[in-house]
Amino acid sequence: MRPAPGPPYYDEAAETRARPDIEELQLERLLRMLPHAYEHSPLVRSVWEDARVHPRDVNSLDDFYERAPFIDKATIDHWRNDRGDPWGGLLCLPDAELTTILSSSGTTAEPTLSPQRWAPSAGPVPAGLSRDLWMMGIRPRDFMMMVIFTFRGPAFGMAHQFGATPILVDYDADDMSRFCELSLRYRPTGLYNLSSVIVLAMADACARGGHDPTDVFSSYRALVQAGEPLSGKARAIVQSWGAPMYEHTNVGDVGTAFQCGEHDGLHYWEDDTLAENLDPAGDAPVADRERGELVATALVNGTTPLIRYRSDDIVRLTREPCACGRTHSRIWPVGRKGDGVLVDGRTILPIEMWPAVEAVEACDLGLFQVIREAPAMDRLRLRVGHHAPDHRLGALREEVAGSVAAALGVVPDVELVPDADLLRLGPPHKIPRVARR
Repeated sequence: MRPAPGPPYYDEAAETRARPDIEELQLERLLRMLPHAYEHSPLVRSVWEDARVHPRDVNSLDDFYERAPFIDKATIDHWRNDRGDPWGGLLCLPDAELTTILSSSGTTAEPTLSPQRWAPSAGPVPAGLSRDLWMMGIRPRDFMMMVIFTFRGPAFGMAHQFGATPILVDYDADDMSRFCELSLRYRPTGLYNLSSVIVLAMADACARGGHDPTDVFSSYRALVQAGEPLSGKARAIVQSWGAPMYEHTNVGDVGTAFQCGEHDGLHYWEDDTLAENLDPAGDAPVADRERGELVATALVNGTTPLIRYRSDDIVRLTREPCACGRTHSRIWPVGRKGDGVLVDGRTILPIEMWPAVEAVEACDLGLFQVIREAPAMDRLRLRVGHHAPDHRLGALREEVAGSVAAALGVVPDVELVPDADLLRLGPPHKIPRVARR
C-alpha cells in the first residue's frame, strides 16, 4: 500500500487551533450568519420573532446559547407542507442562483430536497472537505472512487475542489465488476462509500472475475463507510483486504465528520459548524462524552442556514484534543432519539441490539427492524433478515432471541424474513430501523 506523501495536516494552523481561538472564530462567523439568516430565511425569521429574539440580542456565544430558539425537522416539515415551500423556509437566495439540488436517501420518510450553490460567489466553501481527504491520506491529483447515489453532487464537488479526479460507479451490486476493473486500471487512493451490501457485492465480483481482492484494494489509503455500521461479516471482509477503513457521519445536516488514523471519534470542524450536545428532553448541556442530542448551527452555509437545529441524533461529544494533534471536537454516533423504543419501562436504541443480531451467522448482514406499534410496549418485537434454509427457521428464531436477550436482558419476539425482502424496504444502502408494523 502506498504511503501518503507530505505532512499530516492539510492546514495545520486551522486544524490545531487553540480552544480560545476556535471560539473567537466561531463568534465572528456566527455574528455574520445570524443577520443574514434572519433577513433572508423566512423560517428563521418567523421562529426568532415568535421567540421575541433578534440577532442584535446576541453578542457572545453565551448569549446565543441562552437566547437563540431551536429549530427541528418537524418545524421545517410543517413550513414546507403548510406553505408549499420545497425548501422548508430555509432558502436564502433566488432559485435561479442554485447550481445543484440533492435529496436525502428517504430511509425513514420522504426524501428531503437540499438546494446547493457551488460557485465562487457563494461564500466560503466548507474547509473540512479538503482537510478530511488529506487526513485520510488522499492527495490532489489522486483518483478517487465514488460508489454513491443521490449525493453524487457534493461528493463529486468535494473531490474536484480538493484537486482529485473522481471515478463514478453506480451504487449497485451489478456494477462491482466494473469497480474492480477500474480500481486495477487507475489505482485510486480513496473510496466513498461502503455498506455491508456493497462490501459483499465487491467480494463476489472479485471472486467471479478471478481478481485477488488484496490487489484490487492495494492502492487504497482510505475506504470510507457511512450511513450505517457495517455488519461483522462485512467488516471482517474489508479488514482482510488490508486497506484502512474510516467512518463518516453528518453533524446535524450542517457539517460532516470523519475519523482520523487514531479511529477515536469522528472529527468535525468547528470553524464550519457550531455544535452543542444537550439533554434530549431539555436544553441543558450534558457532560463531556456523555450521551446527548446533537444541536448544530451553520457558520458558513448561507444558502440554507440551519440555526440551532435539534438533529434528533444521539451522540457522545468531546472537546478534548485528539492524539493526532487536531484540536477540534469529536463525536461518536449512538443513534437517533426518534428511534428509541420503550419496552417494559426501558428505552432501547436499535444500535444496542445490532451486535447481537449480526453475531448470528445466518443474520450476519445485520438487517433488522424494531416494530414499534405504540410509544411504549410490553414486548420487544424484531423483524430480522436471514439467509438460512427454511428447515432451520425454528432454531434460528430461538438463536436470535437468545442472542438479543443475552445482550439486552430483554427477550424479543422475532419475525424472520429473507435478507432480500428487507433490502427492498429502503434505498440501496440502508433500511428503516424502526417500523410501525
